Amino acid sequence: MEDQNKNQNPENTQQQNKQVVNQPKKSNSGLIFLLFLLVILLGVVTWLYINQRNTTEEIQTVLTAEKDSLQTHLEQLKAEYDELMTDNDSINEQLNLEKKKIDNLIAELKTTKATNFTKIKQLEAELGTLREVAQSYVRQIDSLNTMNQALVAENIKVKNEITVFQTEKKELEEKNKDLTGKVEFASVLRTENLKAICINKRGKENNKINKIEKIKIDFTIKENVLAKQGERDIFVRIAGPDDYILAKSEDDLFEFEGKQIVFSAKRPIDFIGNDLEVTIYWDNNGALIPGKYEVYLFGDGAQIGTATFDIQESGWF
Repeated sequence: MEDQNKNQNPENTQQQNKQVVNQPKKSNSGLIFLLFLLVILLGVVTWLYINQRNTTEEIQTVLTAEKDSLQTHLEQLKAEYDELMTDNDSINEQLNLEKKKIDNLIAELKTTKATNFTKIKQLEAELGTLREVAQSYVRQIDSLNTMNQALVAENIKVKNEITVFQTEKKELEEKNKDLTGKVEFASVLRTENLKAICINKRGKENNKINKIEKIKIDFTIKENVLAKQGERDIFVRIAGPDDYILAKSEDDLFEFEGKQIVFSAKRPIDFIGNDLEVTIYWDNNGALIPGKYEVYLFGDGAQIGTATFDIQESGWF
């Protein structure tokens, strides 16, 4: 029994030694596996970190560029508002208010971080609104310009029409003036067969200065349907060789061309448009002298006839 036990013990001891030798090998393998896992995990984490950092830098670059672009667009929009300024004070006031809004957005954008995605998007939305407002002003100004062009064209048309009207009016006035002058000229009394003769006491013609009793002026007022009908005075002026007007009184005056002038004799007539035979006498008052005399006939403020006669020196017959 003891020998058996002795024989068995060495075998057990040998197996135990093998187990003791095999245990450290298993522990080393596990440690190596853990280290391998840690290396792989660290590599993945490192890759994720680097990738995330690159992505963040790319996003930041994009956001910075978007911020810069937004500022550029705001400044361009402000310049567009400057170009929209017109002569209309009301529109200019509204445009200035919109420009102040743009200045406020630019100031706000400068204080906004590029990474503030939400704020930048908000500012972009406000930029879009300002662009729409600018477009509405463009349409409004275009409409006003169209209206102004239409008004200018209408104004030119009206001015041309006024010019034409004034020209036509002037021509018409000239024609009316000419026609009026012709009517007035045609309506003036006309005479014919005007003659002046010296007569003696017996009513016979005699040109001797010592025989003259009267000067007889005969004439015919011609038919004239345009002349004013009714009563009026016919005046006679007799001018001697010395140009002295034979007159009974210095108070015997009538109006001619805006002046009061003396007459030698006058006679009222009643003209009804038909031929009218008229005779006017001037009584000799001793103022006669030999020579050639001129007779002037007036009616309706106009000179309507002239004639001449001679007075000779004294004689028996």
